[in-house]
Amino acid sequence: MNARQYLWIFLSVFCIIYGITKVISHEANLAGQQNKPDDNGEKDKWRAKQTAVVAVETEDDDEEDGYVTLADDEEGELEVFYPTNEWQTIKPGQAIPAGLHVRINLETGMKEAKLMDEDDKESDDGMEFWKEGERMGMVNTDKKSFSKEELKDALKLFKAKQDDVQHEVEGHDEEIRKKFKSYDELKQDFEAMNLNIETDSEIMSSLLEKYRSDGATVDDRRAILQDLEYYAHQIDNARDLVSLGGLDLIIKGLNDTETVIRQESAFVLGSAVQSNPTVQIQTVERGAIQILLRLLSGNQPLATKKKVLYAISSLVRQFPYAQKRFLELGGLSALSSLFKETDSNALALKVKAVTLLHDLLVEQDHHVDVELVDDEAKERQRQYKMVPLLSSMIEQGWCERIPTLLLAPEHDNREKVLHAMKTMLAPCTQHYNQISIKETLHSLHEEYESFALEELQENDGDLYFTGLKTLIGEILENLHGHTEL
Repeated sequence: MNARQYLWIFLSVFCIIYGITKVISHEANLAGQQNKPDDNGEKDKWRAKQTAVVAVETEDDDEEDGYVTLADDEEGELEVFYPTNEWQTIKPGQAIPAGLHVRINLETGMKEAKLMDEDDKESDDGMEFWKEGERMGMVNTDKKSFSKEELKDALKLFKAKQDDVQHEVEGHDEEIRKKFKSYDELKQDFEAMNLNIETDSEIMSSLLEKYRSDGATVDDRRAILQDLEYYAHQIDNARDLVSLGGLDLIIKGLNDTETVIRQESAFVLGSAVQSNPTVQIQTVERGAIQILLRLLSGNQPLATKKKVLYAISSLVRQFPYAQKRFLELGGLSALSSLFKETDSNALALKVKAVTLLHDLLVEQDHHVDVELVDDEAKERQRQYKMVPLLSSMIEQGWCERIPTLLLAPEHDNREKVLHAMKTMLAPCTQHYNQISIKETLHSLHEEYESFALEELQENDGDLYFTGLKTLIGEILENLHGHTEL
């Protein structure tokens, strides 16, 4: 075929396709007219579906950077509910701004709305903000609809105001910069002030240097010792205190002529050796136990003896070698001297002494009456067996001495005494069977039986008095059993 024939075939096919397209378009328009609703409410919904408003903001800065496109019906307008102070009918499907007074007209059955009596006044430009659920926007209260040009102007005005806010923020930031210094400037100021962070070891070294200075007064030295006691609680700090020469200084302070220095030195020493084997060994080797026992049995104020007993207790706990030295140097005699104190305030010291001995007995039993495999544990067990604590206590009259504290006014003190008596029950049965002691135990049992009953009635979960009653009952039961034998 030649070129003319090809051209003729192409035109024929084009005309056929064009005709088919026109027929389909015509049928679609007829269907749309048939589906168009008749009533006003359905018309509004249909119109909303046929018209779409798209607001797009571009990154350009020219005047056309904000524009509005009306899809399908470009000249269409969006009808909104315009609230007034009079009741108006709300059409089906019509959105209304938040904050209106809404009611149902019982005569017509339609919803009506109006402005609230205390509603805010309209703005000068006729624009009001509205919100419904997650939807929000601006309503032109001067007109019932937005035109395309009004939307474009509103978008341009919105962006212009954003620019104004940005300029105001930048100006405010500049004012802040003028009033306050920057981080770099502050950093330079601190460097100029030579502010250096010291370690605990450096602080303790400085404190010890001040303590040794000739110009240090008694008050100065007391304050320094109080600061050292704060740092000495930590194990590493206590070890550093030894290497800095502070331990020798503290032990020397135990012999100071000033009572307050002796008292504070004992307090620092107790904190430094507590649960710290390294410092415990160094303290025993420097002869501190003998000095402490001399202070405890000597003519010292009760406040000083309290700190000294604290130092002794911290030094000998979990340290069998120190316990052995304690007994060899007359430790039980020094504790017994506390029972000669007639001051009522000495009762607390007496109970502390009994508590210490009870704890040492329990500690010793825990290490001795077990089978061990580890060599280090076996060596520790061997050292505990070399401490004749229980036999020494019996020889020096502690079976008679401990029950004298049964009538202590505080329940906590009585509990500690009862536990000590129970621990020494087997070797002290003969002494506990004395009529006076048994009568005291029966009296306490009746007292705590009454408290225990009230405790159970209250049902608060705390059976403290019930435990004390049970403890006394166990002691009496063992005493009665031995009596019958």
